[in-house]
Amino acid sequence: MSRVTTTLSVSIAGGQTVSVSSGVIDAEATGQIDIELAADDTEVTVEIQPSASSQIYVLLLSSTYYAPDLTYVFSDGTTDAADTLTLDGPQMFSAGNLGAIGVNPTQIKLTMASSGEDATVSIFVARHATPP
Repeated sequence: MSRVTTTLSVSIAGGQTVSVSSGVIDAEATGQIDIELAADDTEVTVEIQPSASSQIYVLLLSSTYYAPDLTYVFSDGTTDAADTLTLDGPQMFSAGNLGAIGVNPTQIKLTMASSGEDATVSIFVARHATPP
């Protein structure tokens, strides 16, 4: 079992820094994958986990390039979420906010528009591994 904590820090140049941290999360499974995206409008599908969104403790997306050209949508493998999201900075999700996307996310479909730049997107997940 992996013991995971999350920390989010926001700093204002020349000003204050606000930081918050989670308690320790006992995750049965963790994984990270780096996806190479070419700036060619091709959609790349990544399997992120096999079960309910409530099984995910932490899902973190980061990239070597952030812009409106880099988008993604969560999918349950059959139905895509209604909203396509923009990866315009590092983004972290938990079971609580993943439940609001409208599908049980087992996949992320990433697209880099041809107007963008090639990028490497990193996806980290910490989750409960045994079915509920």
